[in-house]
Amino acid sequence: MTRFVLMFFCPLRSQRIPRWIVALAMAGVVTAKDTRLLAQDKGGIRPGPVAPAQPLNLPGEVSDERMEDLLDNAAERLLKSGQTLKMSELRGQLRRRSCSIRLPKLSANKLSPAELMAQARAGVLVIGDLYKCKKCPRWHVGVSSGFMLTEAGACVTCYHVVNVTDSPTLIAMTGDGRIVPVREVLAANPHTDVAILRLDGAGYTPLPLDTEPAVGAPVRVLSHPDDHFFTLSEGIVSRYVSVSLEKNGGVVTMMAITADFGAGSSGAPVFNERGGVAGMVNNTQSLYYDPKRGKDLQMVFKHSLPSQYIRELIR
Repeated sequence: MTRFVLMFFCPLRSQRIPRWIVALAMAGVVTAKDTRLLAQDKGGIRPGPVAPAQPLNLPGEVSDERMEDLLDNAAERLLKSGQTLKMSELRGQLRRRSCSIRLPKLSANKLSPAELMAQARAGVLVIGDLYKCKKCPRWHVGVSSGFMLTEAGACVTCYHVVNVTDSPTLIAMTGDGRIVPVREVLAANPHTDVAILRLDGAGYTPLPLDTEPAVGAPVRVLSHPDDHFFTLSEGIVSRYVSVSLEKNGGVVTMMAITADFGAGSSGAPVFNERGGVAGMVNNTQSLYYDPKRGKDLQMVFKHSLPSQYIRELIR
């Protein structure tokens, strides 16, 4: 028996026949002849090359790495070609307190999450400031959010997104991939943390403003948390609360929601069921069991600015 196994086993190794066939042969279930036939039935058992994985190209599919490359390349090109406005000029225009623009009308129909994504994505913005990392000489884009107010280029984001000192300029990217410089600050209010901007060009997809929903009403957020571009989340209005904005002074009413967002979402639209923008993402506050040690995270309060604060800057 031992002699048979040794003679039989060596050619099986050279032919790369699967181990389960070898095991059956050694157990006496199949013969050497059966084993060769099984190998032939496999059509050759040498594994072929495996093709690299490819994206499925599903509707709305995003490549975050590709988005980052597009933003970085376009921002650097716009900056070097002199098409951008200096950040010092934009910050100087933050003193403007009102503007005259025509807002789009709101539809009366409720939208499913899929319908909202299809209709609103083109009007949701990446607002980017530029910085140089320590690992390479190129410019990169620090991502925040915003959304369009008019076809003519008026858009809105948070005041703190614009009021940065260590960036040479601001750029914006629409949900359909259009990348342009921020041309002007139309109006701003540091106390409510709102800034209305104008982008270069026209023909944009505006998103309509709507009134603030009641506590318990469903809301959705479309934003870019930590460079995870065009992420849709859903929740409810959990409460309205008066909050002191220590950096800017004054007390504002915040709309707390349970729809998820994170760093990079400042300025993103908070939609109601009709697709109207009921608020704008502003900040988060984390609750810990032991605040001094910063451990045992219990929950995160997500605050947005009611849309009324945007309307107050529009004549």
